[in-house]
Amino acid sequence: MNAETNGTELPPYRAVMVVDMKNFSGERGRDHARITENIPMVLENSFRACGCGHVWDDIRFSDTTGDGYVVGFDTRWTPFLLNPVLPALQLELERQNRVARGVAQPMRMRVSLTAGPMTDSGTNSISDGSGATRIEAHRMVDGDGVRAVLTDSGNATCVAAIVSEQVYRDVVMAGYSGEDPALYVPVDVAVKAYRGAAYLRVPTPSGDLLRRGLVPTKADADQEGLDPAGPHRDAATPQPRYVGVQEVQGSVGTVVTGEGNTVNSGGGNQFNGVEISGNGPTVLGTNHGSDTSGR
Repeated sequence: MNAETNGTELPPYRAVMVVDMKNFSGERGRDHARITENIPMVLENSFRACGCGHVWDDIRFSDTTGDGYVVGFDTRWTPFLLNPVLPALQLELERQNRVARGVAQPMRMRVSLTAGPMTDSGTNSISDGSGATRIEAHRMVDGDGVRAVLTDSGNATCVAAIVSEQVYRDVVMAGYSGEDPALYVPVDVAVKAYRGAAYLRVPTPSGDLLRRGLVPTKADADQEGLDPAGPHRDAATPQPRYVGVQEVQGSVGTVVTGEGNTVNSGGGNQFNGVEISGNGPTVLGTNHGSDTSGR
């Protein structure tokens, strides 16, 4: 039997946190190295400030991405990565921004958190943390939903987190993080070939987030002039169905009919043999200016 058709040992389950600086490319090149070195320091300060220094000391693997950082943990620590670490990271970034007053832009971060099988040699080797779970963490932190949180909020919002559906179900819904699940808002993630469901968590909302929430509603999209057929469209809104009409009497314009709504243009027009079913608007297109009934 071909060896590649056999099973293989499953890597251990690990929790992975990915952080990414907002607008890192907008910083001066001379400051990039300093910021890259500061990111893990900010993270460590956050863990120690909230009493989770022992979790930081138990890191399984870590790596820099230049404008961010990747940290892997034993999955038993996952609840603490949500609470109290995320709020502590918000407070630490606020402190850093006060100290660095006068810089071009404050430090603000997107954070993703998921869990699953990842390689872990125990030596923090270059290949540790490999696997589809690691890819998921990077795709989530690059998603439009979590990016929009920092775009639509003020500088008071320093942390925008996105959590995988599995972590939300196993940690938040199960009560291990000690948080109200209502603090998390569902969002779809579509980045490159990745598609998945996730949850947004923002310790300190500000700006438009206070007005419309973390995810725009259809009413918000309409008011702000967004394409209603775009990603902000309310999926529950029925879409028009177009039906061809063969039996027409007289000159007919356009007829729109549906549940609770009937509009006829062209006085005295009759439609024979047309059956309308289902909710939402139905648009009937007809032949204009001719009688196709054969009468």
